[in-house]
Amino acid sequence: MKVMIDLTVKITRNKTVISLEDEGSVILYQQLDKIDSADKKALLIYYSGRKPMALSFDKAIDKQSLKIADSIAEVQLGWEVELKNLAQLMLDAWIEKGIEVSPLFEVQKVASNQFSIAQKYQATLFEVLKTFGYENEKIKAKPTKAQHRWSKALSEIPFYIDYKGARAEVIWQKRNELRIKSGAILAQEIPLNKDGSVGFSARLTEKLRSDHGNKIKDYVTVEDIILKSVNEVGIFLYFAGTNGWLVLKDSEGKTIDAYSVVN
Repeated sequence: MKVMIDLTVKITRNKTVISLEDEGSVILYQQLDKIDSADKKALLIYYSGRKPMALSFDKAIDKQSLKIADSIAEVQLGWEVELKNLAQLMLDAWIEKGIEVSPLFEVQKVASNQFSIAQKYQATLFEVLKTFGYENEKIKAKPTKAQHRWSKALSEIPFYIDYKGARAEVIWQKRNELRIKSGAILAQEIPLNKDGSVGFSARLTEKLRSDHGNKIKDYVTVEDIILKSVNEVGIFLYFAGTNGWLVLKDSEGKTIDAYSVVN
């Protein structure tokens, strides 16, 4: 299913706010110790690593799920979609893909006259979550996506990118801060969909580069730029499209994944 999405993205230290025109918004919380009180009218997805583990709607944050979650996605809808229908379709899709998610609500069937609009929004939401690195399908090679842990020792190692025309030196200076050193070269060739349209990741790249436009000249950064994740670094430098943990390497070719993956 092809999904064309227009959105705006606002990134702060504690959260990423994704506005989906008139269809609502998605708020991604990465620092749960600083999470605001979630909207009780919202749908909440609790993630362990990048895998969904619990789902709720129309209720406050679940304290038990919060204890073991690494991040939370708060979904606020437009008027056309009911939360219970979206939650049920998301749960059904995950089950079909072999992902076990705990529903913190009463499971029920979606009414036939509500199915089409709810399914459309579910496809849009899954596309957005996928772009930001959150899983919607079970990876056959591994039961869950690899998790990575920052350490102070890692902040002292420069990592390098040389991929699809992008070149950069990156420092993972804090858990949620990666510094792209001044002088980084940005990839220029925009990847297109099969139909010739600009891809979703490319539009995110354009937005992220626009946010830091005063630090870029002729596709070269003229100041250090701080981003929040390896995924964002990939989006910013080379339009994403691959596993960024394997692209960042030290001077000897050892990946940032090898340094930080949790076994």
